[in-house]
Amino acid sequence: GYLLDGTIIAVKQLSAKSKQGNREFINEIGMISGLRHPNLAKLYGCCIEGNQLLLIYEYLENNCLSRALFGEGKVQRKLDWPTRQKI
Repeated sequence: GYLLDGTIIAVKQLSAKSKQGNREFINEIGMISGLRHPNLAKLYGCCIEGNQLLLIYEYLENNCLSRALFGEGKVQRKLDWPTRQKI
């Protein structure tokens, strides 16, 4: 989705039907809102409306670490083994 300012977002919908869904929602808000790291998606906010539990995140393009490390076409990164071991 998009915010009014044009920012691309990802929306995660949690199940409100189970008690675990409510607990997961509260835990995720608490954990993610307290973390700041350049490799983690930012939590912009949340919405509770009726039985809808929504988390609004910074959009990050879907990709995978193995593809970046070991390559698939143009995506492959040139990383030496010491760098790979640090990752």
